[in-house]
Amino acid sequence: MAKDPIVDTPAADRARLASDKAGEFHFSETSDYVSFVAGRLRQSHMKFARVADGGGMSGSTVSNMASGKTRYPRFSTITGILGALGYETVIRAGRKK
Repeated sequence: MAKDPIVDTPAADRARLASDKAGEFHFSETSDYVSFVAGRLRQSHMKFARVADGGGMSGSTVSNMASGKTRYPRFSTITGILGALGYETVIRAGRKK
């Protein structure tokens, strides 16, 4: 069975356009990366309990993130969820010009 293509949100589109490398996303706004993570979480169709185990957090934290209830998550929540979904989080010093 073929997977549905990922439909990007405006936040993901902005992050992709801000990136200088294919496959990377650069976020400058907190709301954009929160929206991106929530969208990827929902699109993954993974059980929240599995994501929670992989990210080292509670299932309710993952559920709140996916539903949009969490607006300002901890950085560890973002990296934990992305890691469980197979993403790598990279932090670079400086500003993109």
